[in-house]
Amino acid sequence: MHAAPLDDAAFRAIVDANPDCVLLVDAGGLIVYANAQTERIFGYPLTDLLGRRIEVLIPERHRPGHAIHREVFGEHPETRPMGSGLDLLAVRADGTEFPVEVGLSPLKLANGETCTMAVARDIAARKRSEAALRRSEERHRLLAEHVQDVIYRYRLVPEPGFDYMSPAVSRLVGHTPEDFYADPNLIYRITHPDDRSIVETGLSARAPDQYVVRVYDHHGGLRAFEQHVARIRDDGGHVVAIEGIARDVTERRAADEERSHLLAEIETRLERERIAGDLHDDIIQSIYAVGLGLHADRADDDTDKETALAHAIEGLNTVISALRTYMQQLNGDFEAHAANDTLARRLESLAEDAEGLRWDVKVPPECTLEPAFDRHLYLLAKELVSNVRRHAHASRAGIELHRTDRGLVLTVWDDGNGFDRDAVPSHSYGLRSVDHRVGMLGGTIEVDSEPGRGTRIVVHVPLDRVQDGALSAAGD
Repeated sequence: MHAAPLDDAAFRAIVDANPDCVLLVDAGGLIVYANAQTERIFGYPLTDLLGRRIEVLIPERHRPGHAIHREVFGEHPETRPMGSGLDLLAVRADGTEFPVEVGLSPLKLANGETCTMAVARDIAARKRSEAALRRSEERHRLLAEHVQDVIYRYRLVPEPGFDYMSPAVSRLVGHTPEDFYADPNLIYRITHPDDRSIVETGLSARAPDQYVVRVYDHHGGLRAFEQHVARIRDDGGHVVAIEGIARDVTERRAADEERSHLLAEIETRLERERIAGDLHDDIIQSIYAVGLGLHADRADDDTDKETALAHAIEGLNTVISALRTYMQQLNGDFEAHAANDTLARRLESLAEDAEGLRWDVKVPPECTLEPAFDRHLYLLAKELVSNVRRHAHASRAGIELHRTDRGLVLTVWDDGNGFDRDAVPSHSYGLRSVDHRVGMLGGTIEVDSEPGRGTRIVVHVPLDRVQDGALSAAGD
């Protein structure tokens, strides 16, 4: 057995503290020195390694080839990595194999002998990490290639431009990712002129979290993309890139516009029916009453012409005043209130000027809905309140609005004369208008009423419709 050629205790301590295996191999391939890390990694006691061939640390199937490479290195010694570009394997005392990196250096000892210093590093953990990274990258690549949305990264420094654009962009706009890489200004040229300033902001350090932009596809069609972005910062906190997902919402926006158009048409029809009903129930009946009064005065021998005319004029003035009030309501009732008041305040205003009818109003003080939803709910409540005023002959009534786990609930009740719903004629404007509006809200209506027992009408709007309407009520 060869004696260890290192006598310097300090140098030995340094080599033993090395995290890698350090071995000295003589010209015959025998191990003449191994540091402490070799024992920990390979599982051999150092006394068992000294004097054995280096091939003992190599899988048996690779040993013949290694002996040849060792002899070649002995003829042309130089400092270099072993097996450059190859995956090298080592074997432990228990027979388990693991990947290693090996560096070789010729070394001339003080006694004149030449040997080779081999520094081996266990890279099993690194290999596992690299494999996991490759699997992760492959999953992300497959996700990016198959997802329907466009995923992108836009660098801001040193030169602005796209670092990545997912393949979905080719299908959606007809330009490949490579087109965007090669031409940083392409995105601006295909953007609708009115939206270019939005894109400029969206691809800058001031990018908002979400926005919508319109882009022309290669057929000249205009497509709308909803952007969700994140600002990427460096260690100094400076925004250096924008990463985002662009979702094609063209069809959704078209459907929303069509829905809004249909709702507007239905709203117009309902408003016309409501106006016709109001004119029939109030104005025409009032004019009819004036006519009846004139007939009565003409048939009464004790009533002179001047008195009859005074009665008619008084009645007509009442009709004119009612018409003026009604026209003012038509011109600005909802819009004027909606511009400055909360929904709660507007519902409370329906109970004002009660003319002896006492109203109980229970509505959350802060309640905000999407405008179209807000309008329908308010007009529905107005229709119900109007029916109470015109037909109930009640002394007390109430409006209640609250939210449950299932949705939004609007209740209007009174202690008036009640009615039999089955006896209401099909051409009645009041309930028909209410039914139409409840249907537009996607809700259901419960009518609890009997002659002489008052009326309670409860409207339920499903939770998903309330959420679509962006309900936010304090104290819910």
